[in-house]
Amino acid sequence: MAFEVDFLAVGDGEKSGDAIAVRWGNLAGLRSEQKVLIIDGGTLEAGQNLVNHVTNYYGTTYVDAVLCTHPDIDHACGLKVVLEQLDFGFLMMHKPWDHANEICELFKNPFTPTKLKEKLRKAITTAHELQEICDDKGKQVYEPFMGTKWDNILILGPSRDYHQQLVAQFRETPAAMYPVPSILQKAVASAKESIEWVAEKLDMQYESLDDSGVTSHENNSSAITLLTVDGHKLLFTADAGIPALTAAADFAATQNIRLDDLSFMQVPHHGSKHNVGKTILNRIKAGKAYISVGAKAPKHPARKVTNALIRRGSTVSVTAGQNIYVFFGTTMRADWHQLATVPFYDQVEK
Repeated sequence: MAFEVDFLAVGDGEKSGDAIAVRWGNLAGLRSEQKVLIIDGGTLEAGQNLVNHVTNYYGTTYVDAVLCTHPDIDHACGLKVVLEQLDFGFLMMHKPWDHANEICELFKNPFTPTKLKEKLRKAITTAHELQEICDDKGKQVYEPFMGTKWDNILILGPSRDYHQQLVAQFRETPAAMYPVPSILQKAVASAKESIEWVAEKLDMQYESLDDSGVTSHENNSSAITLLTVDGHKLLFTADAGIPALTAAADFAATQNIRLDDLSFMQVPHHGSKHNVGKTILNRIKAGKAYISVGAKAPKHPARKVTNALIRRGSTVSVTAGQNIYVFFGTTMRADWHQLATVPFYDQVEK
């Protein structure tokens, strides 16, 4: 079997996102001999680009499965266009509102399950709109929890219990509806004004990436997806952070699946230093690492992250306003070209 993975460019500056199309099987054969998966849709514009891409390059208007990894709009919004314009088999997406009975006690204020369900639907608007499109089209929505399998796909995380704990801490859910303290706002503003630099060398002892990175609860709720094609393991991480990635690696170990010999990995959250640490990168390694990031993004990817990946044997490529085409068992498209890889930097962000 062959495979193709396309990372489409999403946004610019700090406004990045993910819009990924994947195809595997007998790519020179009939459509019935292939599977097509879309992972996240980026912005509305990126969603339209995905529709055009699948139609023009995959030669089909039918997608076997669509995966919304988590409800942030830079991942979910474009999927509205995909679901409306293409035919599809089913959607994989978490539905927090369907867990109201189980998570009522996790919220600060008491809610009846019915009331909480309605609040979650309104809070997580874009994801619920995807559910409504599927309802209108008579399509099934399955939740991508740890252990879920479909064709050559295995979901490594999150677990059902972990996801439910995260939902109660989402920014827009009732428990989290309070203003950000002004002192934190000032700290964030200050961090944006200047970047301090430190020296690094290729030797591990000079690595400045540590394990202190913290990301949002929404990011940690991301579906972490493993695709295996003819022994090639491809890992898609969306915006997952250190605890989510660690849990996924732990689950993979229980299934006797190694994650230190990946052919390919998507670096989470546009290469942010808040999402990975040296310990988890010692467990999850790939020959090739890909980062989806907007053009002219000043902080993504973090140099200390790309350096850490290079130290562990990865070649690193970044979209930065372009599209990335990854393939095996087929040839480079005539109108596409290979992207340059990221160099090792001797100065990184502190």
